[in-house]
Amino acid sequence: MSKELRQQLVQTPAKVNLCLRLCGKRTDGYHLIDSLMVPISLWDELLVAIRPSQPGAVRPGVSVEADCAQIPSGEANLAYRAAAAFVKVTQQSVRIDIQIRKRIPVGSGLGGGSSDAAAVLLTLNRFLGHPLQPAQLADVGARIGADVPFFVYGRPARVTGVGENVAPITLGATLNLVVCSDGHTLSTANVYSRAPAVSHSLTSDPPLSNIIDFVEGRKPFTDLLVNDLEAAAAQIHPEVLSLKAKVMEEGAQAALMTGSGSAVFGVWADPQMAARAAARLRGYGLWAEAVQTLERSPALGN
Repeated sequence: MSKELRQQLVQTPAKVNLCLRLCGKRTDGYHLIDSLMVPISLWDELLVAIRPSQPGAVRPGVSVEADCAQIPSGEANLAYRAAAAFVKVTQQSVRIDIQIRKRIPVGSGLGGGSSDAAAVLLTLNRFLGHPLQPAQLADVGARIGADVPFFVYGRPARVTGVGENVAPITLGATLNLVVCSDGHTLSTANVYSRAPAVSHSLTSDPPLSNIIDFVEGRKPFTDLLVNDLEAAAAQIHPEVLSLKAKVMEEGAQAALMTGSGSAVFGVWADPQMAARAAARLRGYGLWAEAVQTLERSPALGN
């Protein structure tokens, strides 16, 4: 690579789960899922900079800074771990500095940390001449977090296994959403620990047979909106259900918690109606943004 500093500003999108079903449990305790994940037009911004390591450096260095006090700066940060894992796999001798402008709520089920990590992998791969193929990047990402492989592919996808199996699809329609949060953070591990007992089999029949019907327009999207983790999250934070009801009161055609919570989203017929609903929800002291589904993540580059 060049001896000069290289840097890039990257937008890292959030996601919603239009459907999330639990369909098994591995012997190591991880739940098997079947989910339709979609990137949305809400993003963090990352400034990723890379330069050769200084002569005599013992090992490549990684630093992360964020404008959010809830975001750790060291190895607990997924973007940090992504940079360190990429360097280890590719055996590059580089210095990587990452600045995060956080706009996706933390602990909300919107996948912000995983999206940041995937964007780091994608950006470093571009900087260094694409030493890894997408499947290899996704494999690295799977060691960092369950949602990272989805963000590496950066498109609407059916996601199975524990998140490592990603099958991109084309939605064919843009959904107008409002994502909403009361600011409460939920631990993914805690929510899963309260999930209803499921099969301990390593395989199960896929419960999302209607995904194809949805994509091809034979069934409405409302048939998809199921999240098996919603009840578990509500045991910890009952306000999840109150928030969902509030979104419906503001005119949503349907509403659902995303991921392991605590954010919910509602679907509106057009973007103007969604924007007005988001403004009303903010009037109640909630965080709310009108967004749309994306067919491609901006973190993928050109």
